[in-house]
Amino acid sequence: MTVLVIRASKRFAVCKSARSGLLIELSLEGCRISQLGRNTSLETGAEVTLDLGQGQQLPAVVRWSHDGQAGLRLLKPLHRPELCALIEQCRLPAQICVGQPAMAAAR
Repeated sequence: MTVLVIRASKRFAVCKSARSGLLIELSLEGCRISQLGRNTSLETGAEVTLDLGQGQQLPAVVRWSHDGQAGLRLLKPLHRPELCALIEQCRLPAQICVGQPAMAAAR
């Protein structure tokens, strides 16, 4: 059986270390974090801050969380130039999977 999923924004694969896991997908409206630790508890609806380093922080809401992963919806969607810059930053060969923390604890 095939399931068709229609999304509002295209998702882009990225790889950036996070304080509580690994930022693996990014879109204009949100992101997905994987490898969440056992002690990381993110409840649906909780407000969190996506910390991208260099003083750039994006407020978000937890949309779902299970099996060591979480989906976040940004409270203020990114503009395309911001998204492109973040994708480039997260895909730099020297930073892949060893970058600065990308997610802070819940507020």
